[in-house]
Amino acid sequence: MAYNRRIGTFVGLFALLGGCQIVGSIEPDLVLASGDEICGDGVDDDGDGLADCEDPDCGTSLCVPNAPPGWEGPFWVRRSAWDGTSGPSCPAGFSGSAHYMSPAPATCTPCACGDVQDGACAPPKFRCWASKNCSGDAVNTTLQNVGQCDAPFGPFPLASASCRIIGPGAVQSEGACVASGGELTEPQLFQQIVSACELAATTGCAEGSTCAPPLEPGARICVRSSGGGVCPSGWDGETLTAYAGGQDARTCSACTCTLEGAGCEGGAYRAFDTNSCTASGSGADAAPPINITDETCVDVSTLADSGTFSILAFEASAYTGSCTSPQGGAPSGAVLLEGAIKYCCR
Repeated sequence: MAYNRRIGTFVGLFALLGGCQIVGSIEPDLVLASGDEICGDGVDDDGDGLADCEDPDCGTSLCVPNAPPGWEGPFWVRRSAWDGTSGPSCPAGFSGSAHYMSPAPATCTPCACGDVQDGACAPPKFRCWASKNCSGDAVNTTLQNVGQCDAPFGPFPLASASCRIIGPGAVQSEGACVASGGELTEPQLFQQIVSACELAATTGCAEGSTCAPPLEPGARICVRSSGGGVCPSGWDGETLTAYAGGQDARTCSACTCTLEGAGCEGGAYRAFDTNSCTASGSGADAAPPINITDETCVDVSTLADSGTFSILAFEASAYTGSCTSPQGGAPSGAVLLEGAIKYCCR
């Protein structure tokens, strides 16, 4: 099953929380922990006349070179696991954009088989005899549908009569197998997000450089380019290739099941002391109906002795087919990557 989805670049703006030293791990909503100065946002946040890297509160911040020609940045960059919905995660007071890495492979849920749908059988095969022990000349009285009625001996009274089921009913519908499974287990396109947090024009650093907030574990200062190429000098400590998005070309082959053992078993008839398959009234000759549920010979002489006798197809044979041997659910294809971005980090 193919999914035609596309994701693009997220841009998020996180609320101002204050401080200079980043605490915590790689979770969103990072907290800064000294004073009220936000280091690297280009603003004197604590009103002491000093902003960014010229403020002693930002003693652990970095002065980093501006991006060379042909490159964007610098950015405060962090790569982390992606949940498929959230945007970039930046230090408080910084906005950012997102790119994505580690395209999710095609993996599929296993195939499984359920019960047969709409399998059905006719009433069982049935015969009656003008004897007490199902011997002699037989009258074939098999009926095709539940609820049908027949008077096999007509209006003639019999001194003796017997009936029995002689086999299961015929398959009326083999039904169909409905398989489940064969769905992508990971609907999101990428497993990692690259948060690129924009650094503002700042003070406290030499000309040609920018004040960046402190680095937490896993964060780097990087420049980026959509044209690729060799990383600039001094920006070759780590290289990341991320993507603006992608199209989902992953699929799972259809699941199928095999129908086996299609057949019928059981079923029942009911014999009456009337010619219309209704319970007889009161009287000396009235007799209650008799159920016939298997191949055992049943003496029904008490029902046929007055020339009033009928049989009703009371219960169809039960369908016995089953769905087995699930097949399919094989993964194929991949995420078609779009908008490659190269990050070069210090």
